[in-house]
Amino acid sequence: MTEQPNNNNVSLNRIAIACIGIMLLVSAVLYPSLPETLPRQWGIDGEVNSTWHKNYAVLVMPALAIGIYILTYLLPMIDPRRDSYEKFRPSYERVRIAVLVMMAGLHILTLTQYDNPQMLVKLIMFGVSLLFVFIGNEMGRFRQTWFTGIRTPWTLADERVWKKTHRVGARWFVGVGLLNMALVFVLPMTALFAIFMMSIIGVALGISAYSYVLYRRWNA
Repeated sequence: MTEQPNNNNVSLNRIAIACIGIMLLVSAVLYPSLPETLPRQWGIDGEVNSTWHKNYAVLVMPALAIGIYILTYLLPMIDPRRDSYEKFRPSYERVRIAVLVMMAGLHILTLTQYDNPQMLVKLIMFGVSLLFVFIGNEMGRFRQTWFTGIRTPWTLADERVWKKTHRVGARWFVGVGLLNMALVFVLPMTALFAIFMMSIIGVALGISAYSYVLYRRWNA
C-alpha cells in the first residue's frame, strides 16, 4: 500500500534540527570540563586503543549529523527513481530521524561516559541494535531506489525480488537487533563483540544471497 506524505514530515524535520542543536549545545556546555584527550576507538575487549583531542570529539559527530541530514535530504532529488520516494516517504523520513537521534545519543554518551569504556561500548552496541529494530520495522515499505534499502543487482533488476527481499530482510533486521539488545548486558565484552559483528555480517551476506536465489527462481 502506498504511503501518502503528510504534515508529520514537518515535525520530523524539526526533530532532526533539534537533535543537531542538542549535539552542539552539549558540546559547548561540556567542553570546558572535558579532559584534553578522549577515546576515539575501542578494541574487542572494550578497552580504549586510540584517542583524539577534545576539539575533534565535540565537533566530528555534530558535523557528521549535519552532513547526513543534508545528504539524505538531497538524495531523493538526484535519484533517477525519485518518484519511488513518494511511495514510502513517511518511512524514509522516520529512518532519517532515527539515525540522527541515535547519533545524538552516541555523542552525549561519548562525552559523558568516556571514563567507563566497557559500559560505553555496550551502550553504543545497544543503540545500534535498537536502530536495526527500528529500520527493520520500516524496511518492508521501502520501494526501489538507487540510494536506499537492500540494493543488490537482483533487487534492482526485479521489483518482485526487491519487495520479497525487503519483507524478509525486515524480519532479519528486527531479529538481529533484538538478539543483540538482549545480549548486551549479559555476555562478556569479547564474546558480545564477536556475536555483534558476526550477526551483522551474517545478515548482510544472507540477505544478499536470498535476493540472488529469488531472482534465479523467478527469472530462470
